[in-house]
Amino acid sequence: MTEPKHLVMIGDIVDSRNLPDRKLVQLRLKQALQELNTRLGPDVIESGFRIALGDEFEGLLKRPAGAIDALVHMEGGLPGVGIRYGLGWGEIDTAVDADAAVMDGPCFHLAREALGEAKQSEEWVVARGFGPEADRIVNGIFSLLGAVRRGWTERQAEIVALARWAPSRKQVASELGVVPSVVTETLAAALYGPVREAENAAVNALTLFGQTGGDHAAPRRSSEQ
Repeated sequence: MTEPKHLVMIGDIVDSRNLPDRKLVQLRLKQALQELNTRLGPDVIESGFRIALGDEFEGLLKRPAGAIDALVHMEGGLPGVGIRYGLGWGEIDTAVDADAAVMDGPCFHLAREALGEAKQSEEWVVARGFGPEADRIVNGIFSLLGAVRRGWTERQAEIVALARWAPSRKQVASELGVVPSVVTETLAAALYGPVREAENAAVNALTLFGQTGGDHAAPRRSSEQ
């Protein structure tokens, strides 16, 4: 019988020791994690997100596609704070527990390896465990999303975060005390539409590869066609 798989997400704040107000960022991180656990809830989260080591945090998700909502929430909860993520898809060797710290298994090891690669390559997110070609496809999407995000100002990141959950751009403008055209122009400059499309593509890819194991043939490069 095949063991069920889970997705581990590990996040680490970039260069946290040199933050001008590390204590405040820690408080914001705790609040963002609490809100994340509440927003996604038990339908998506197997083991709640918590601070694990220093400025690292981790959580266990039931389905790989849930990682996109988790990433989006954390980026919105900590605008202006750089975070790198490692995702690991695999089995758990121990019993599933509400505390991720007492569990172990391939998904945790893969997430740790992925985070190490993200730090070394300075990527936003790296995923491991779906299969070599599936990992390459997913990580290609994440690489493009990360490149766009690195170009955002803190104000752009704030407006993007608000636009995701607000029922209308008019409400975002009202909350910020600006006219709606400012919100529209800011979202356009941040490539908000293409970013959402790429995130939806990542959801679809993670869902597919989570169901099939990701063992797909490598796509042919354009130069080979």
